[in-house]
Amino acid sequence: MSLVSVDDVQAWFTDDRLSLEVTDDLPEEPNVSAEVLSTVAARYDTSTWIDRSTTPELIRSIISAQVAAIRYRKHYADQIDELPYADWLDQWAMTIMNGIVGGSIALLDIPPEDLLTAQIDASMSGLPDDDSEPAKFTMDMSF
Repeated sequence: MSLVSVDDVQAWFTDDRLSLEVTDDLPEEPNVSAEVLSTVAARYDTSTWIDRSTTPELIRSIISAQVAAIRYRKHYADQIDELPYADWLDQWAMTIMNGIVGGSIALLDIPPEDLLTAQIDASMSGLPDDDSEPAKFTMDMSF
């Protein structure tokens, strides 16, 4: 079942340069949805987001923006001057998704229990933990 509708994708084409048919099955959507949910799963339990009604609005916006970008690129592939809008859609979607995963953007329309408590691995953070060796160099050292 699709997480976004044709109307969700069409909303990104506000200047009517591209019109989708109501019967469009959005073949790009399953792959885009899988990528977005896989990314956001680092922060939220996405297992219950199985259709449009159970998927948070911001997640649907990200998915529909990325599907719109793909469609826009396909439609205007021979007109390079039209492609910056598709690039902007991708950048917007990635910025929002990274904000969600990083914790600076919250999904307001889901229960708090769906937020995973992320443990920051000290090795990933770049900061030594209590059991690590002392730093091999400091900022005031010269090489």
